[in-house]
Amino acid sequence: MIVLVFYCLLTYGEKISVVIHVDDNYKPYSYKLKQQAKGVYIEVLEAAFSNMEDFQVTMVPVAWQRGKQMMEKGQGFGLAPVFFHGHDWPYLYPYSIHFYEEKILVICQQKVLEKKRKFWPDDYTGLHINNVVGFDGWGGSRFREFIKQGKIKYGEVRGIENIILMTGLGRGDCFLAEESSFDVVYAKLIQSKQFYVGVRYVNLVKGAVVGLDPVYIGYSEVAIEQGKYPFYKKFMKSFDIELYKLKKTGVVKKIMQEALLKH
Repeated sequence: MIVLVFYCLLTYGEKISVVIHVDDNYKPYSYKLKQQAKGVYIEVLEAAFSNMEDFQVTMVPVAWQRGKQMMEKGQGFGLAPVFFHGHDWPYLYPYSIHFYEEKILVICQQKVLEKKRKFWPDDYTGLHINNVVGFDGWGGSRFREFIKQGKIKYGEVRGIENIILMTGLGRGDCFLAEESSFDVVYAKLIQSKQFYVGVRYVNLVKGAVVGLDPVYIGYSEVAIEQGKYPFYKKFMKSFDIELYKLKKTGVVKKIMQEALLKH
């Protein structure tokens, strides 16, 4: 899966101005359109931020890998959307409450799944499986071990659209994707006739579920320890409270349902 980085720029009255960088290439959740941040998660975050009386928040898209580097170097405050990485990204901690749970699947050429492949990743050995660049939390530790052992050939591709088109053309047997993201982008590619099953493209089919992961804002421990964001506790508490209210009243669910239809 998405990037969030906070800078304190200036103060409007009593409000602290904060710039948030979000993943620029994770349709339909977070992406760049005409230099603006768009997507399902953007709408959820905007709803929460708009209720935070002490903060003026603006979101700016950035490449995912760049966002991670900024967190690691303490050049920003937070990163989103992220899975929990306290165990393998030491620079990213703490985390907000989660605002969604993503279902990660393995998507394959139809012929690959003609053989029964129920268990992940054991039933997928011997295959070439691609993943979106930077989404190294997907697949699980056993999958990563199989890659090291050479039991699975692995590659990374920038963006869900590219990875769908590549696999449809036979450049790889399968790939990892978030289910709703795949559904939306695959349908749009077929509708626009960029992807068509026929002489060149093969049909793609959903395989095993490889993970169910909550999505958070993760904060740069490096930046916090350097004292760059003295307001960090106030911001984190305020965001969690406003997001919690939106979740409990059903607003987040409504936003998600409506936004998935338009992005």
